[in-house]
Amino acid sequence: MPMRKTWLHRLPQILGDLSNMGVPVLDRAVFEKIFGVRRRRAIQLMHFFGGYLAGRTFLVDRIALIGQLEVLQSGAEFIKEDRRKQRLSEALDAARIRIPVDPGLQDRRLCDLSEGIHLQPGSLRVEFRKAEDLLAKLFELSKAAANDFEAFRGAAEGR
Repeated sequence: MPMRKTWLHRLPQILGDLSNMGVPVLDRAVFEKIFGVRRRRAIQLMHFFGGYLAGRTFLVDRIALIGQLEVLQSGAEFIKEDRRKQRLSEALDAARIRIPVDPGLQDRRLCDLSEGIHLQPGSLRVEFRKAEDLLAKLFELSKAAANDFEAFRGAAEGR
């Protein structure tokens, strides 16, 4: 199959969806939805997996499809793709910055801002020790602005 299998990383979910279905065959629309592909790619895949024409409708046998997908899932290509996805996920988790956020920020108002946040007309001054502290305070300010934008605008513009 020359095209990249963008659906391959979703193979366990696809197999689960197919196993839970009670129909003997899949048409193109159902195939598109389960595999998360568009019309043309669904038709290509259905041909690849042994689809057939019944009248004017192209179908693929669900049980046969499950068998072929299980073979793919135990193959080297799926294992390689699964490992690549896992390494990428781990790298993203390692690169993620953790910002300590107070759970009470949802209802934060300008009058409740933490010490070290000073908003005056035309000026914002934030006192912080570490970059994460700065980000947490900026997040707090953004929550206060979102909760009462008119008060924020008034404080920032001097109204």
